Amino acid sequence: MRVRQIGWLLLPLVLAGCGGDKPPATLSVTCGGTVALVGARSIDVLGDQVNGRTIMTFPDPVNPGKTGTWSVAHGDRCSVTPVIGSGG
Repeated sequence: MRVRQIGWLLLPLVLAGCGGDKPPATLSVTCGGTVALVGARSIDVLGDQVNGRTIMTFPDPVNPGKTGTWSVAHGDRCSVTPVIGSGG
């Protein structure tokens, strides 16, 4: 997985926040064919690997004010999909 590719995927979400009253967008992440995260407002992909794994952090959608983390095994592919909400 390339950090730069994920950055390009997230760019439209950042730019979508510039404007009028649009419904909030969240992210759904699938890694290695398994849904890893649903409902995050943002995801940070850390450039430094820990034990050969890329670390991702996100504001926990279930526990407001908390930060969640998970690591992606080397060779696993992840896809980030924006999900437009119905309002908020």
